[in-house]
Amino acid sequence: MDEQERFDLVYDIGETLLKNGAEVQRVESTIAHVAKAFQLKNFDSYVSIHGVFLTHQQAHDTVQARVRDTPISLGRIDAINTLSRHITEGKVNPKEARRRLHEIQSETFSSPPLKFLSYLLGSASFCYIFGGTLLDSLGALALGTILAGYSLWIIPKLKLSPIISQVTSSFLISVCASLLVLWFPVLNVTSLIAGGVVSLFPGVAISNGIRALFDEDYQTGWTQILYALITATSISIGVGLGLSLLNHLTGGIL
Repeated sequence: MDEQERFDLVYDIGETLLKNGAEVQRVESTIAHVAKAFQLKNFDSYVSIHGVFLTHQQAHDTVQARVRDTPISLGRIDAINTLSRHITEGKVNPKEARRRLHEIQSETFSSPPLKFLSYLLGSASFCYIFGGTLLDSLGALALGTILAGYSLWIIPKLKLSPIISQVTSSFLISVCASLLVLWFPVLNVTSLIAGGVVSLFPGVAISNGIRALFDEDYQTGWTQILYALITATSISIGVGLGLSLLNHLTGGIL
């Protein structure tokens, strides 16, 4: 594998990590170690949450550059980290590394049935954690089913933007939770909604943002925190609209 192919491989590794939710410092560290193991001279990199920027001067003084804007599979991050360790330890050559990266990129770490089950169990369990009863958890299980169907099959077909997806998803959960309470007054609407929308919250962005702030990477940290706040605001708007609509239609009995 020539220098250009090794350079492209390093870029693909960094881009795959970033797309799947890895923190910026982890991406920078990984591509630096892999580039060193591949003996890329005069190699420089800059990583932000928006993209990976790499430059490399080849032996004949030609400068190669790769820049791409990137719009979460933790399993994929773990697999690439393992691959990078094997590269730096000399256990994997560039050709084998390219083959393994293709396998990691194409591998499905979470199948649709597993994602569907995660929505259900996440909604039910968090509803109980937030003070709901067992009956509330059963109601949240139904809400998780609705949210899973909407998120996994309807949103991709409609090609909605992230903010619209969050607003409409939380609106749908709010309306369905209110209807459940109207049909079964023993249920608590607050616990139902809390459990129903928990899958929408950006846990990765919050944790990565806080970690970046502690590492004094303020640009990345505050950007991630701002993204989390915008997401939380979108969810709040959807929930508020849903409750307002049902209160208006029912005469404020909720």
